[in-house]
Amino acid sequence: MSIKVAQQVSDECLRAAVCIVGAGAAGITLACEFDGSGLAVILLEAGGFKEEPSHSDVYRGSVVAPHPASTEYRRIRFGGTTNIWGGRCVPLDPIDFERRDYIADSGWPISHQDVARHYPRAMKYLDAGHDDFTVAGSLAKPRPTIEGFDGAGLVLPDQIERYSWPTDFGTRYRSKLEQSNNVTVLLNARCVALERAAGGGRLEALEFIDGSGKRRRLQATTFILANGGIEAPRLLLASDPEGAGLGNTSDRVGRYYACHFENLFGRVVPHGADVAFHFEKTRDGVYCRRKFQFTESAQREHRLVNTAFRLHFPNYSDARHGSAVMSGIYLAKSTLLPEYRNILQPNEGDAAGTTLAHLRNMLVDFPHLVCFGYDFVFKRVLSRRKLPYTLVPNADGSYPLEFNCEQTPLASSRVTLTGESDRDGVPRVHLDWRVCDQDIESACRGFMLLRNAMQRSPRCRLEFDEERLRERMRRSVPLGGHHIGTTRMAASAQQGVVDGDCALFELPNLYVASSAVFPTSGHANPTLTIVALAVRLATHLRLRLRPAAA
Repeated sequence: MSIKVAQQVSDECLRAAVCIVGAGAAGITLACEFDGSGLAVILLEAGGFKEEPSHSDVYRGSVVAPHPASTEYRRIRFGGTTNIWGGRCVPLDPIDFERRDYIADSGWPISHQDVARHYPRAMKYLDAGHDDFTVAGSLAKPRPTIEGFDGAGLVLPDQIERYSWPTDFGTRYRSKLEQSNNVTVLLNARCVALERAAGGGRLEALEFIDGSGKRRRLQATTFILANGGIEAPRLLLASDPEGAGLGNTSDRVGRYYACHFENLFGRVVPHGADVAFHFEKTRDGVYCRRKFQFTESAQREHRLVNTAFRLHFPNYSDARHGSAVMSGIYLAKSTLLPEYRNILQPNEGDAAGTTLAHLRNMLVDFPHLVCFGYDFVFKRVLSRRKLPYTLVPNADGSYPLEFNCEQTPLASSRVTLTGESDRDGVPRVHLDWRVCDQDIESACRGFMLLRNAMQRSPRCRLEFDEERLRERMRRSVPLGGHHIGTTRMAASAQQGVVDGDCALFELPNLYVASSAVFPTSGHANPTLTIVALAVRLATHLRLRLRPAAA
């Protein structure tokens, strides 16, 4: 069996051709891609098969509001945060890779096609079906998202998001890695330091702590940090306590920290038009949902950051929605994970309704609660491919509008170290997430432009309070699980941390595999692109290392 507990391995110093740090979506994808390659690969995972409550203290740090607590949206276990992942799969767009003169520090050193060619394989890892994100190409019986709305040449009205099972990588790929002849997984093995070789031009070894607290050493030809957009810069900065940090001579490690910012504002009112609001099944059996986004030409003309809009369900906490289901979920929120509770209370201060009002909804609308219970059991609990979440339309027939925006990369938005250390002696992190005025103004222009596009349709309109628009944009919150940009990919060491192959400029045998390398974020959830980049990196390394292995 090639999955072992670290303290059961007797070697004082382990050796491998490739060492991967972190067994989440990226790390497990890499390990699976290396399976059968003939390369000796070791995958280090700080946790075990199950999450231990004591592990969360390792992630405890300080944050600047409104960023979520540093312990949220991160898990130390085999499979990482895919254990609580919602499953949304969305690709980046070609414009996301291009230099846009109205977005500072935009542009990737690789092309969209360099990544997109790996999306089909990434979709297989994610169990999300075909690499097609259009209504016409995915649905057996295509129909407009809103009957009569064609986007007016400004909006793409026929885009979808696909949803994974959601796939827990730890469960899904455990058997494959257990049977591997060349990949060894070490559990309860937390990497705490990286060791530069004499002369400084490459990484020689890393230090990890096993479950018994013993410090061990691992040497490898090639190292890959697949431990996420917060832990990767943390480890690089902490591994050079007398200097600026590994790979950081240009002071880029930890900077350009981005998430996506989102909020609910306004409402779409259809005039008797048919609306595709609920989840649908694609021809290949995958749940999907509709979204709106601006065309590339509209983004450039109106100087917009890439933004997605979705028709949303009403605020759970506002009892005026009249739904027994939503009231029941809201009243049960204390039993949910903190990450899921956050979803239930956007702008909760705007809500109307007391506990009594929610209980009244549950009594009056009880038949719908029974139907929901049936669907929940058969579509969420018992089904392998789970209904992603609950969608209940508003009682008045309108649809609150959710938006999700990319951010301009900001050097001042960053991950740094504090003066406090965790139990293993690794300095804790401070997360200073920022969004700039330019992005707020872009989001406001986006709402105005979408309203103008919908005004050209006789079947729907977008309503919102212009006087409150800018204030609401400023109250937008970061998507806490999207940790992007902290070891950004660039054309040179003066502009970033890793090159187009995800190797550190200063330590070319050390790679980063996570959304930490994204120079810009687009509007898309990062998981699909993380896996695609992991596949791309494995392909590159298998070719580069094969002669040495032979």
